[in-house]
Amino acid sequence: MTDHKRDDDIDAPYARKVPPEEGKPDQLDDKDRTAKDRQEDLVDEAVEETFPASDPATPKRIT
Repeated sequence: MTDHKRDDDIDAPYARKVPPEEGKPDQLDDKDRTAKDRQEDLVDEAVEETFPASDPATPKRIT
Protein backbone atom coordinates (compact mmCIF):
# COMPACT_ATOMS: atom_id res chain seq x y z
CA MET A 1 0.00 0.00 0.00
CA THR A 2 1.20 3.54 -0.66
CA ASP A 3 1.14 6.57 1.64
CA HIS A 4 -2.55 7.09 0.81
CA LYS A 5 -4.98 4.60 2.26
CA ARG A 6 -7.14 2.58 -0.09
CA ASP A 7 -10.72 3.75 -0.55
CA ASP A 8 -12.15 0.54 0.88
CA ASP A 9 -9.91 0.65 3.98
CA ILE A 10 -11.89 1.18 7.18
CA ASP A 11 -9.50 3.93 8.30
CA ALA A 12 -9.57 5.79 4.97
CA PRO A 13 -10.59 9.47 5.20
CA TYR A 14 -14.19 10.14 4.18
CA ALA A 15 -13.17 13.13 2.05
CA ARG A 16 -10.07 14.42 0.33
CA LYS A 17 -9.20 18.03 -0.38
CA VAL A 18 -9.08 19.05 -4.03
CA PRO A 19 -7.95 22.32 -5.55
CA PRO A 20 -10.94 24.66 -6.08
CA GLU A 21 -12.16 25.36 -9.58
CA GLU A 22 -12.51 28.92 -10.77
CA GLY A 23 -16.04 30.17 -11.25
CA LYS A 24 -19.22 28.14 -11.25
CA PRO A 25 -18.90 24.70 -12.88
CA ASP A 26 -21.01 24.22 -15.99
CA GLN A 27 -21.09 20.86 -17.79
CA LEU A 28 -22.44 22.48 -20.95
CA ASP A 29 -19.61 25.02 -21.18
CA ASP A 30 -17.16 22.80 -23.07
CA LYS A 31 -19.51 22.34 -26.03
CA ASP A 32 -19.56 24.92 -28.79
CA ARG A 33 -23.22 25.82 -29.26
CA THR A 34 -25.31 28.75 -30.28
CA ALA A 35 -27.10 30.75 -27.60
CA LYS A 36 -30.50 29.32 -28.57
CA ASP A 37 -29.30 25.71 -28.38
CA ARG A 38 -27.57 26.43 -25.08
CA GLN A 39 -30.71 28.04 -23.62
CA GLU A 40 -32.78 25.01 -24.67
CA ASP A 41 -30.22 22.68 -23.06
CA LEU A 42 -30.37 24.68 -19.81
CA VAL A 43 -34.17 24.47 -19.79
CA ASP A 44 -34.02 20.71 -20.42
CA GLU A 45 -31.49 20.29 -17.62
CA ALA A 46 -33.63 22.31 -15.20
CA VAL A 47 -36.70 20.22 -16.04
CA GLU A 48 -34.77 16.96 -15.49
CA GLU A 49 -33.53 18.16 -12.10
CA THR A 50 -36.98 19.26 -10.89
CA PHE A 51 -38.20 17.09 -8.03
CA PRO A 52 -40.95 16.69 -7.10
CA ALA A 53 -42.91 17.49 -10.21
CA SER A 54 -44.95 20.11 -8.38
CA ASP A 55 -41.85 22.35 -8.07
CA PRO A 56 -41.44 24.73 -11.01
CA ALA A 57 -38.36 24.46 -13.18
CA THR A 58 -35.85 27.28 -12.65
CA PRO A 59 -33.63 27.39 -15.74
CA LYS A 60 -30.81 29.89 -16.12
CA ARG A 61 -31.47 32.77 -18.46
CA ILE A 62 -28.87 33.90 -20.97
CA THR A 63 -29.02 37.62 -21.63
